[in-house]
Amino acid sequence: MELSKPQQYTAIVIKKTQLTKTVFHFVIQNEHPKELLFQPGQYATFIIDEKTRRQYSFCSAPDQSSFEIVVDTTPMGVGSKYFLEKNVGEKVEYLAPIGNFTLSQNPLKKVFVATGAGIAPFRSMILDRTNKTNPPSPRLRRASMTNTTDIVLYWGLRYEDDVYWDQELRNIVGQYTGFQYFLSLSKPSQNWHGLTGHITEYVLKNEKNLQNCEFYLCGNSAMITEMESKLSAQNVNNEQIKKDLFY
Repeated sequence: MELSKPQQYTAIVIKKTQLTKTVFHFVIQNEHPKELLFQPGQYATFIIDEKTRRQYSFCSAPDQSSFEIVVDTTPMGVGSKYFLEKNVGEKVEYLAPIGNFTLSQNPLKKVFVATGAGIAPFRSMILDRTNKTNPPSPRLRRASMTNTTDIVLYWGLRYEDDVYWDQELRNIVGQYTGFQYFLSLSKPSQNWHGLTGHITEYVLKNEKNLQNCEFYLCGNSAMITEMESKLSAQNVNNEQIKKDLFY
């Protein structure tokens, strides 16, 4: 599948929502050029200043005129401060689409493993696959995954206060039989009744036919290293593992 070549865009922030103490959700609309063709899993490089760039994955299904990103401001680096200061009505400049962390068109089951804001590209893939947003144009629809493989998402966070999009993902589980979702907290309070511990533990516990799966890893380097090691020990080919390192 051929990926579109990146272009420079000027866009405007049309919505900014605080999801947790440190995570913000942005809806951004293109001004020039207006048409953006990206595939789920790709990202945009935002132009902070003449010398500084920061990358953020699209977290929405493909749309020609607008897109969404999620920004974890925990690092409080240049990108965090840039988006903390951005308000509705203000402009941003970015290069897109970039990246090849996209779904393969094969019959293998897709296993998504995310930590923190690494959920972003998977939300884009899931919304595109399950048509939970406005249907894409015919041009974009041709680039979407069209086979009938199943998808399972494993998402690891630390505390209850870190959780967002949980109800949205649960709603998709209830409406789409080909999608499963597991959330685990590594440092929950005593009031937490869900899964606990590192999310990687549950991947091998639940997935019994690893050789017929394709793994997509996105998040912190420790999780990705651990997951790659565990899959390699189970004789999963490197070609069946894709990764996108967030931090």
